[in-house]
Amino acid sequence: MNYCLKKRNIVAILIVAGLLLSKMSIANPGIVEEMTFVLHKSQYPQEIKKLNPTVVYVLYYGTPFFSKFQGFFFRGDTITNYKKFTDSLGHTQKGFRLIFGSNDKIDSVWQTDNKYIVTDKAYNTGEGLLRIMAYNEAGRVVDEFVFDYLRKFSISERTRAKKVLPILLRQYAVYDQTDRNKYSVKAVWALSVGIDKYIGNNSLQFDACESDAISYNSFFSNQYSRYLGMNEKVSSYHGYLLTGANATKDAILNALKDISLKASANDYFIFNFSGYSDVFSIDSANFSTYFFPYDSEGYSKEALQQKNSLAKGTVNKLVSLKTLQEYIQLIPARNQLFITEAGPSDKFRPEFIRTLMQSSPLVASLLNKNRIIMVPNKIGLEKRFNEKIKGYINHFITSIDTSINIYNIFSEDAKQDEVTYAIENNKENWKYFDIFFEKEFLKLYRDIFGDTEEATRGLKIRPKELQQAISDLTSKKYALIVGTDNYKGKGWNKLSNPIKDARAVADELSNSYGFEVQLLEDKPMDSIYKAIREYYRIAQPNDQLVVYFAGHGDVDNELLDDGFIVCTDSRSINDDPVRNTYIPYAKLQKMLNNIPARQVLVLLDVCHGGTFDAKAFENVKRETSTTGISNKNVLQFLKDKLPLRTRKFLSSVGTEPAFDGKAGRHSPFANLLLQVLRAKGEGSNGIVTLGDINAVLQTASLNETATLKISPHMADFGNTDAFSEFIFIPLKDK
Repeated sequence: MNYCLKKRNIVAILIVAGLLLSKMSIANPGIVEEMTFVLHKSQYPQEIKKLNPTVVYVLYYGTPFFSKFQGFFFRGDTITNYKKFTDSLGHTQKGFRLIFGSNDKIDSVWQTDNKYIVTDKAYNTGEGLLRIMAYNEAGRVVDEFVFDYLRKFSISERTRAKKVLPILLRQYAVYDQTDRNKYSVKAVWALSVGIDKYIGNNSLQFDACESDAISYNSFFSNQYSRYLGMNEKVSSYHGYLLTGANATKDAILNALKDISLKASANDYFIFNFSGYSDVFSIDSANFSTYFFPYDSEGYSKEALQQKNSLAKGTVNKLVSLKTLQEYIQLIPARNQLFITEAGPSDKFRPEFIRTLMQSSPLVASLLNKNRIIMVPNKIGLEKRFNEKIKGYINHFITSIDTSINIYNIFSEDAKQDEVTYAIENNKENWKYFDIFFEKEFLKLYRDIFGDTEEATRGLKIRPKELQQAISDLTSKKYALIVGTDNYKGKGWNKLSNPIKDARAVADELSNSYGFEVQLLEDKPMDSIYKAIREYYRIAQPNDQLVVYFAGHGDVDNELLDDGFIVCTDSRSINDDPVRNTYIPYAKLQKMLNNIPARQVLVLLDVCHGGTFDAKAFENVKRETSTTGISNKNVLQFLKDKLPLRTRKFLSSVGTEPAFDGKAGRHSPFANLLLQVLRAKGEGSNGIVTLGDINAVLQTASLNETATLKISPHMADFGNTDAFSEFIFIPLKDK
């Protein structure tokens, strides 16, 4: 397996979890190398030797590797003296890749960091498929998917190389996030909840809720096996079944959190709740529906009857529709199906749909989800069908003809119509429910309230005039992405997600929008200043520059009257009271304002990020605008906005602290930012503006769940045109 190694300027590639994905840098301002070397068996560290791998690769990432080392501790590309190798190269080694199996057949691959902690495992399931699992520092699986790696290679490449897998595993990066989304076998994430008996209240008892939840889980699993053309169960179906006493509030929300971490954009998400719900008001004015999870102490009749003054203790046990929406909003899967017969009244259907769409057709369009909702038009019912009691919708779905597959309901073509007809036109339906398709609704909404002139609709059609306008008005796109998890100064605790967030944003800007990305991970203050100075040297007027910071932020609203970026080498506040080892916002603004690029955007996912706007210290509330672009005037919008000098910033919070999010998960700010960028304006106008991103983020400011709530702040800085807008223009699909 002595394959050719590549020297190259690194273009942006994302890491979702472990080192099977690559690190990131760019041609400007420096040159680095990503390489793999074979480690001679005699040089295996004891921690690796005891695992008995067939082959071990060392992952190298750093300054150009000089041929003068040949013969010193190398023979060909094989390391013959590992100690001299590490002593000479310092910290440029990133880990090990261990290959298990015979020379003829690779069984599995493990990857570790420099401390021999496993970060990834991949199992060869045959037929060009790898089952990949990524682990966090605690040893928990944080990502799992099936990688159809043969599709990554062209037919000619497959023809030239008899064995593609050894070639793939010899590369520094086995896959990047684009591969993760493009070549992974679509997975299903199904959460099915069913509760028959609510202890403590005899009136809250049902016959078929738990059996419905079980049948849904079995049905969607079997249907997906058939959908993939397989007779056996598939590893890409992930069923979360919560019934009876297991269906607690914490269990339901934790399952949604887990799915939000592991699902990808091209996956399927299915949610079913079979149980009791009712309408309550906490303030005697605003009524909303609450789902009742299982509660071991039960729900008293008195608490349920006092709907206008529901006890706080009871409310805290329930799951409101709004809370449900907040957790589902973080799930990146585009294809989503919701089923529940827990409707307490004929008003439940519009409330359920309105809440999931966040009461905003604009936001729903920007996120571009393919959401399908099945809820009753009336009060939810159950009935005996063929000697078995079921919910009506459960019966209509699980009894469809065996020639029809439920997953075709997501197809947006004639197959979708076939599934819809089979479910809705059951002779026992009698308009008990209709299937709601969000995309159809939004198209109708745009047809009624927007312009539908097909000749210039968005960028997807790509007319020559539009392409020419983009070429005339834009040039290079640069992005400086900074993520800091680790801090040397006392008082600045280690964070879990900034680097993960930074890598994801870097990948999206590179692969979907064509930015030349420089990714700085845990870099000192001087490195960040050096990178900014380089953009001052190379940027031209028609260029765009995005600067993104994720990590700790600080503020001094007394002596210094400024906010700061905390760097990995920033000293403690006690040791550095005037913040000489921090990046002050006032200085950062001046530097970015002087860069020649016409469009500059700063994205801050740090505590007190809103203080980048000096007026935040004056408690002045700036109105933030959202951009409404009709399909008709995208071309004119670009011609009007791109020539204007633009200096804007958007932060996850104003003057308050920002949530980092659960370990291994994106912060709420990064999660929503990535969802908008990944949608690429396909549900609206084919472009993404800062106003669009802000519109989606503003909905999260209304969240009931404290850890999911953000308070985004958007404003101008420096010398900027009052009517300017920062615009992301997606690449044409490859």
